[in-house]
Amino acid sequence: MVDIFLHTIALEPARWTPQRVSRPLAEILPAIARAGFRQLEVFEPHLTLAPDEAALPAVFSSLGLEPVMLSSYMNVNPAVTADAAFERDAQALEARVRRFGFRKIRLFPGPGVLPTDEPLIATVQARLAALARRLPEVEFLLESHDGSIADAPERLVRLVRDLALPNVAILFQPTVFEAQPALRQVECQAPWVRHLHLQNRAANDKSRFVRLAEGGVSWKEIVAKLHAHGAQVSATLEFVPSAICPVEAFDLERSLAEAVEEVKVFQSL
Repeated sequence: MVDIFLHTIALEPARWTPQRVSRPLAEILPAIARAGFRQLEVFEPHLTLAPDEAALPAVFSSLGLEPVMLSSYMNVNPAVTADAAFERDAQALEARVRRFGFRKIRLFPGPGVLPTDEPLIATVQARLAALARRLPEVEFLLESHDGSIADAPERLVRLVRDLALPNVAILFQPTVFEAQPALRQVECQAPWVRHLHLQNRAANDKSRFVRLAEGGVSWKEIVAKLHAHGAQVSATLEFVPSAICPVEAFDLERSLAEAVEEVKVFQSL
């Protein structure tokens, strides 16, 4: 059975707005615990915008919750982040790992970097190597998210293969939310995949989030292909459809109930 984390972004209706966070994380953690979740992937703005980030580890502990994975927005693109800023960000990332005990970090593989831009990719690769060696006990998972090097699935594979570091791997989500491209992608990337971001989109409308079993992407086939390659993966439930709504329409209990059902669906695949 695949270990499944709950992503705190799934319970944040302001996620894509300038506001980013509608309620402090400390306020929603008790409801997460009551719903039965224990392992979490944490949306970084839930920490950076918290009224008291330093107090949060005690809150996690008191509720029996484990912040396993940090969904980081650190930008390793040298066209956006100069070397001095990268070093400051790396120090902040290390401090956050020490504070919360994160064992995994999600990163975008060069957001805004074209998969054909070899000079920029070389710097991205060097920066990823520096991070991985700085925190050798932490697994760095490069998300196959569009708008990055991951737009070419084979180029992301080559990046990970060339790094050849035991703590760098791929976090799989479909770069294109269509059935056949997703299957081709997982076939290409399977040996390097260690984690999944679970979400689905309507087959006739890629902007509309739907339940895992209802969308155009077949997670059952994806998991089967990963197992066929011997991949050992964990997963995060990243979004639930009921939480894709304006802040004023968000219902925390409803979204948590939907998340619980989605975990059952995935485990039955």
